Amino acid sequence: MTSPPADSSPSTVQVPRLRPRPWYRSRAATLALAVVAIVGAMGLVVVSPLALPALDGGGEDWERIGNIAQAYGAVSALLSGLAVVGVAASLVLQAREAKAARAQNGRALHMELMKLAMENPEYLDCWGGPDSSRTVLLRRQHLYVNLVLSHWEVSYELGNITDHWVAATADELFAGEVGRSFWARARASRIATAKTRRSRHLQQIIDSRYEHALLTPPRTAPALPDLGVSGVTPPRVGDSESSARTDT
Repeated sequence: MTSPPADSSPSTVQVPRLRPRPWYRSRAATLALAVVAIVGAMGLVVVSPLALPALDGGGEDWERIGNIAQAYGAVSALLSGLAVVGVAASLVLQAREAKAARAQNGRALHMELMKLAMENPEYLDCWGGPDSSRTVLLRRQHLYVNLVLSHWEVSYELGNITDHWVAATADELFAGEVGRSFWARARASRIATAKTRRSRHLQQIIDSRYEHALLTPPRTAPALPDLGVSGVTPPRVGDSESSARTDT
């Protein structure tokens, strides 16, 4: 995962505010509380017969103890109801976890299909048909940007990245023309298809940084030469040596 640019400090990045989720509202905390409630309720039901003689003052009046037990039956039923509620809550949480796992598997498959299209240009037309407005290179770059944003969405849903991380990294993405051209084409669909509250907030952050990036022209300086990339001229040996002498 790429670190935010060094010159993009949280104090200079304005993003919509979203309160972090309290620890007691997390799924793990809810499941732990449900388990504790179930165990506690079952424990009270099990040890309750041992407490009946104590409630009778240590005597052996079994008729009186029976009356006490009948009076305690309402409490026992309440505890049993709490246990059932705890079991139901744990089942709901398990169902949500299973749904999240299925969604994650679907996203992984989607990423694999997109990677296959990036590596094999003959599959690009399968994603929307021929596109005369973009070159093959630009279409592959747009697919890669889409993978990057999908990765952000998963990480943000899990709480692994913060608002300021997203904002700072989005500023770097939209500093170039490729990121801007992709978001101009995909912003409406990505914002409209955001399902969860956190996903919608993430799209708002990205869109606000895109609007901010439009206030300045995109970077036009060529990237540093990289061997093995078609269309890029490798640096000359003399230039490399003079640069090395300058650095020293």
